[in-house]
Amino acid sequence: MIPKVKKILYATDLSDNARHAFGYALSIAIGVEAKISIINVYEKFTHNVNIEMRSQDFATAKKRLTEKIKNKLDLYAKNEGYEECLYQKLIENIYVAAGNPVEEIIDHAHNGGYDLIVMGTHGHGFLYSTLIGSTAKKMIKESDVPVLVVRLPEKPG
Repeated sequence: MIPKVKKILYATDLSDNARHAFGYALSIAIGVEAKISIINVYEKFTHNVNIEMRSQDFATAKKRLTEKIKNKLDLYAKNEGYEECLYQKLIENIYVAAGNPVEEIIDHAHNGGYDLIVMGTHGHGFLYSTLIGSTAKKMIKESDVPVLVVRLPEKPG
């Protein structure tokens, strides 16, 4: 049986290279006429907390991060030459959450009835993934929703 992909959840860390993985989500969505929702999860209890989260309450930070995502989407569409109306129709929702990224993405995928999760990975090397593990590796292991992991380029491009 060929699976029907109608809802794609694109997980992003908002890095410059993350747009590379978004290109795959967009390509699939256009090809199968699916909708894309975007999720960004910030980890509450790590040293890598988004700078916007440090000095503001979560509601304000969530609004600012959502605007940041929208701005990145507009820039991506402009750079790739997509028609604004087609591009706008493909993006269904933008979500910002706080917590453990793997748990939040998987919970969101289940609750939203998504058919595919698309995300990028930086591929920090053998020692790093062996000792620490990556979000992408954990997603593949723990998610029963299919996950497409796109290796991100070393330099923004």
